[in-house]
Amino acid sequence: MRTRARGKEQKGKSTKEKPCKIYIFTEGDTEEIYLQHYDNKKKGIEVIPVDPKHTDAVGIVKYAKKYIDDNEVDVELGDKCYCVFDSDPESNPNINEAFDLVNGYKHKGLECIFSNPSFEIWFILHYRKAPYGKSAEDVKKIVKDLVKEEEPEYKETTDIFDILLDKQDKAFKEAVMLHKTQAEVHKSVFSHECNPYTNMFEFITYIKEVKKDIR
Repeated sequence: MRTRARGKEQKGKSTKEKPCKIYIFTEGDTEEIYLQHYDNKKKGIEVIPVDPKHTDAVGIVKYAKKYIDDNEVDVELGDKCYCVFDSDPESNPNINEAFDLVNGYKHKGLECIFSNPSFEIWFILHYRKAPYGKSAEDVKKIVKDLVKEEEPEYKETTDIFDILLDKQDKAFKEAVMLHKTQAEVHKSVFSHECNPYTNMFEFITYIKEVKKDIR
């Protein structure tokens, strides 16, 4: 069955523009602040943060699944629900369960943005290759050092999207290379053992596809 063009809604004989809705489920301020910048209704993208009421990966995914069931998430029009979480073995001991839940609901538009050890690994890739085996705190300190000239008062809730934007192509390429390298070493890149890792490049790819489809 052919799906409708992403970003368009058919109503009777008329067609009106309808932004593709991307719902973001994350307990972290850093992630929400950054990802909201991809909201661009002129390009057919509406980013909608949703409080998942949970801080663990399994809880976030279960909440997102219920949200999908209870709301109008239109997969045909390109709507997606992204659960954003880090490895963090302490708060996410059952992380494999979270991935299984996501995979079981992909047909309903559920996806995840996974980072190991933390989301800030994506920020680092804008400047350099990712460091191996670091803790989340180590990674945050590295980011602070990398952006200190442009943002000397940087902290986790500092919005650095504009600082990073002109380096995004580099980050994308580095993330793809990291994925390929880690996939050769680890049974699954979606694991506590695969450090460093981020699949933000998949999110960026989807955003570009949406923009392309509505031109």
